Amino acid sequence: MNKIEADNFFKKSKEIVNGFLQSVVFLDDEAYQYDNNKFPLNALLISNLFANEEKVCGIYNPQAKSGIHNFTAIAKKSDVVILDWNIIINELNESENVDYDADADEDDPRGKYTIPIIKELINSDGLKLIIVYTGESDLEGITDDIFNRLEHMKLDKDMCEIYSEYIKILVRHKSDDIEIDKQKFKSRPHLHDKIIQFTDLPAFVLDEFTKMTAGLLSNFALLSLSEIRNKLHKILSLFSKELDAAYLGDKVLRPIQNDAEDFLLKLFGDTVSDLLQYASIPQKIRNELIDAWIETFINDEQFSVNAKIFQRTKEFLKQLIYSEKEDIEERFDDAFGSTLSNKEKKAYRESKSTKLFLNIENHDKTEKINSEFAQLTHHKSLFLPQNTAPKLTLGTVIRSTKQDEQDRYFVCIQQKCDSIRLENEEPRRFLFLPLLKTDGDKFDIITKKGDKLKLEIKSYSLRTIKFKCNCDEKGVKGILSECGNYYTFTDIHKNIFEWILDLKDMHSQRIVTKYASELSRIGLDESEWLRIAGKKH
Repeated sequence: MNKIEADNFFKKSKEIVNGFLQSVVFLDDEAYQYDNNKFPLNALLISNLFANEEKVCGIYNPQAKSGIHNFTAIAKKSDVVILDWNIIINELNESENVDYDADADEDDPRGKYTIPIIKELINSDGLKLIIVYTGESDLEGITDDIFNRLEHMKLDKDMCEIYSEYIKILVRHKSDDIEIDKQKFKSRPHLHDKIIQFTDLPAFVLDEFTKMTAGLLSNFALLSLSEIRNKLHKILSLFSKELDAAYLGDKVLRPIQNDAEDFLLKLFGDTVSDLLQYASIPQKIRNELIDAWIETFINDEQFSVNAKIFQRTKEFLKQLIYSEKEDIEERFDDAFGSTLSNKEKKAYRESKSTKLFLNIENHDKTEKINSEFAQLTHHKSLFLPQNTAPKLTLGTVIRSTKQDEQDRYFVCIQQKCDSIRLENEEPRRFLFLPLLKTDGDKFDIITKKGDKLKLEIKSYSLRTIKFKCNCDEKGVKGILSECGNYYTFTDIHKNIFEWILDLKDMHSQRIVTKYASELSRIGLDESEWLRIAGKKH
């Protein structure tokens, strides 16, 4: 690996994270105390250190349980949360809803407030770096204690780290003099790098957040979010309150007035997309990071393809990435040369291209990675909050729960305007096309569970199912199942269908268009000589 390029990728990623990170909050019962406490937190010093890095830093010293509750609400909105382990509060407010004592050992109140805060943070949506910054030296014991009281998290005890896909919890020792504090860990030198001096906190936070997000797509997302945030005043000026009358005037002129709000969504999305294009966000990824990514994450390795040895190198990948050939076959021919046969090259073009960008030990992840990227491209419901019921409309995919139909999926092709404005209990016939579960390479939709579904597009495939309006929004809303794990729709015959996902609008419309094309297909008898001759043109 070219260390300069690898360092360059992390450096560029860190610049992106630095532009994104805005807020850090501390909770420490010794903040703002200027006596001879053993581990005082110098709040003024720390806030100034983060201010020098253009970060908003809030430091809280709670005086009552209500302060813990308020801090937790603020922490959910912050990028980085730093917590003391042993928080002592003298004034107790017993009317609090959260039972902080439930997670505390009767004889050891340490973590009594910290654990509930962490639990709430990891249950909220969003990327979060949490640092337990303590004066205690039993870092591994604290890490174990936190891990044992959490669910669905992974543990790296040697690194004093607990993590999931979007959350990282680090246990670190607070210090105002590292050399003195190293004496506490004389018998455990492997923990010396877990001692973080106050003055090093901003750099440490930036490095750790960058480690969580250093990737091409995540850097793109952070760059985009930073640009949107930086141009918020411009966006608000475009969506000005001065235009309210024009918006309402447009609304009353529409045959279906509710379309005005859907139009606003599209308008806002287009505005953000235009903003990112003019800010050259895609070009920043393309021109500045791909080379460094390849140098950082790719090893030069030999691939075995049908008993042939193929040498995959960094330079080979760069040749593919930066090829100016618009013909994909020619592009791959240039890169592979005569190493592989045309059939083997075709396999890489059509289904194995992702493997080219994975080292051999990660090839077993290919299917998972492709599946998740595909979901990103066509699942609209990725942003549906867990406590929000889906609605039956164009692009909704459902699965029959009948014993003999459990592998039967259907996609709704009812236009949105015909899925709403129902009267209470009014039955409405909804149109569906079947989706056949397949293990083959050809499929149209992949579910979050990895089921591959192929659209049945024949003209006679159409299925109608009647549902009744069941909500104030004058549509058909999903009902949470008894176990609380998924939503269902029940038709007028009491057949139950499990909600699977909602497709993005353009994907849904494409399905409707394909079906309409099938319906408009003209079948006729004619001379075979004439039919074949027509194909030659």
